[in-house]
Amino acid sequence: MAQTLMAILGGGHGAHMMAGHLALAGQKVNVIEHPRFEGTFRAVLESGTIQVSGIGPRGMAKLNLATTDFARGLRDARWVHIVMSATGHDSFFEQMLPHLCEGQNIVIWAGNLASLRLYRLLRERKGPKGINIFETNTLPYGTRLTGAGQVELLLWASRTQIAGMPAKCDPTPLEELTKFFPQLEPAQNVLATAFNNPNPTVHPAAALLNVGRIEYSHGNFYLYREGLTAAVAKVIWKVYAETVAVAEKYNTKLIQYREADFRTTTSIMGVEFEAPFDTVGVIANVKGPSSLDDRYLREDIPFGLVPRSQLAQKVGIETPVIDAIVHLGSLVCGEDFWQTGRTLNTLALDTREAGEILRYVEAGSDS
Repeated sequence: MAQTLMAILGGGHGAHMMAGHLALAGQKVNVIEHPRFEGTFRAVLESGTIQVSGIGPRGMAKLNLATTDFARGLRDARWVHIVMSATGHDSFFEQMLPHLCEGQNIVIWAGNLASLRLYRLLRERKGPKGINIFETNTLPYGTRLTGAGQVELLLWASRTQIAGMPAKCDPTPLEELTKFFPQLEPAQNVLATAFNNPNPTVHPAAALLNVGRIEYSHGNFYLYREGLTAAVAKVIWKVYAETVAVAEKYNTKLIQYREADFRTTTSIMGVEFEAPFDTVGVIANVKGPSSLDDRYLREDIPFGLVPRSQLAQKVGIETPVIDAIVHLGSLVCGEDFWQTGRTLNTLALDTREAGEILRYVEAGSDS
């Protein structure tokens, strides 16, 4: 397979894994971390390598470049993979926007509607033409860092949905991407990828209903093994049901789950991710959340549930369970997620009616 230069933006679990995966697959890989996190990324910056272990590709992955210099890292990259918590999207967008080039393909793993945010910024700042923007509903793996510059692949996603912003953009580049991620499947649009992200559906309710245990354990907590009881499953099921009701008003198709899929210690994560053996056991041994600063709360509530609630308001759908989780999460975390989250205002959707929003994500305009 011919080499392609791919830039990976981020320095967490997913970015390490994707960089290692693609480098071991024979691609030229540049990893770009934000200058603010240079210290925690020092091992990779100095060695230019990532050690990959687990169920997939294994070995010492040699990077083409590891840097905090966005201009250098993005130069000549055909693919730009943004792999990080949604809390970091805006700061990375600001760093990368001046250095994007015509014809680049950008994928945000997972998006949580970040493609709309980036699309808006590119238009407002008159960025390069011919840039394709895609987002997914989840990462293609379940993975964790095991040390500095070391990452382990625990689970593969059984499917990863992807859509362009706008949906009518040229899908041809995705044929190249499926060579590395065969589990990719097209979604209707980026509303579908956001609604189909399992993390905001499962994590916030489960974390909030176990918040006492999270604080008491001081990091020694296993949400799937300890926290997903029958009562918690009822709440997660209602979050999904409310999301389905909102999606229907936007003529958007969701992944269909049975109520029984939620009544297990893996919830729908056991449907969406798999290991070669004992998927339930592997997921049960995923540790965390370890504190109230975890992404299960500070990413999945403001960037996952806030836009779901606000999109519901547009079409007159009540989401009492989702709203209660946002209110309680804001109180527990000491931050008003209704103000700091991914609001419709940040996505240029606040002044659009439901039909206009659908036309916008489909065509990139209201016409």
